[in-house]
Amino acid sequence: MGALSNIRIVDLTRLLPGPFGTTVLADLGAEVVKVESPLEDDWARSLSGFFASINRGKKSVSLNLKKLAGKEIFFRLVESAEAVAEQFRPGVMDKLGVGFEPCRKHNPKIVYASLSGYGADGPYADKAGHDLNYLSLAGIEGVTGAEDGELAIPGVQVADQVGGLYLAIAILAGLNQARTRGEAVKIDVSIFESALSLLGPHLSEFFRTQRQPGPAGMELNGLLPNYHLYQTRDGRWLSLAALEGKFWANFCKAVARPDWELRLLGDGQEHKKLKKEIAELFASRPLKEWEELMARAPDLCLEPVRKFSEIENDPQIQARETLVELEGKPGTRFRVVRSPVRMAGAEKDRPGPAPKRGANTESILKELGYSGEDISRFRQEGVI
Repeated sequence: MGALSNIRIVDLTRLLPGPFGTTVLADLGAEVVKVESPLEDDWARSLSGFFASINRGKKSVSLNLKKLAGKEIFFRLVESAEAVAEQFRPGVMDKLGVGFEPCRKHNPKIVYASLSGYGADGPYADKAGHDLNYLSLAGIEGVTGAEDGELAIPGVQVADQVGGLYLAIAILAGLNQARTRGEAVKIDVSIFESALSLLGPHLSEFFRTQRQPGPAGMELNGLLPNYHLYQTRDGRWLSLAALEGKFWANFCKAVARPDWELRLLGDGQEHKKLKKEIAELFASRPLKEWEELMARAPDLCLEPVRKFSEIENDPQIQARETLVELEGKPGTRFRVVRSPVRMAGAEKDRPGPAPKRGANTESILKELGYSGEDISRFRQEGVI
């Protein structure tokens, strides 16, 4: 019984952004009913571990919204729910006849949240796009890369996943608004604007100074020698993030270079020299020796860059049981990352597995009042 255990969310989102956000709500106890087409799979199902992670603990109903009976079932499901989440291009749900207005007629207090690439209006509203496009237009790609100016693609889908998080936040806010005002709520979340919001503090600084940053040209993307990535003798990498003076002093003392401490006060040329000297130091020892130093000297803000194969053995991850195992198809199991939100007093439940497509169609339709004969007819007609 989680914090959202009395909330049902009808989830029409697919791929990564929306499912990532609705999984946050499922982890908090919401009943998330994934509505899938009986004609095609969510593309993410082709990546079984990926799909299991972002659809854990949900239910699935297979429903053809292009058929009249499919729409009728959908609206009955909306009547039983508190929120609807969808991720089609703007206007698609309206063309199907299941947009905000008809949903509001069936449930006057429904929270209707739409997640799209660029938002519901504006010149980009109908454009196709993916994570890399949003990061590029938001300016994040332009400051992500190496000191030689070459850009780099982030290792995770930053825009997609932060868009999903904003979707989850928006639904929670919408639920409160619907409860307090007693009326339906329409929500529009843009993945592009979600990415842009992450750049917000740096963009505000640019508006003030008009200094155009680039890769390794900002304090926190590689310009500072005390906030940088360095390679060890055995080809591994370490992150040094000793921003505050006390941590930088700790590091300088630990590596027996107290002369470095005040050199941070120098200009850009001095920083380049210092960065080169620090790089030479890190390159003089293998990762194991640096890890031994970290164990002896606390508060250095120095950590290894992990490989995926090392994550499960991290003592912090093990202590907090951050990775959990879920059942998949018979004989298969998946390990997923547990929700980082830990509610005090809540039971330490493991999330349920991701559903097979349409796994809960029959049980939910019966709950909505349909008979076994109705369900058989729906199957024959291709409604479910």
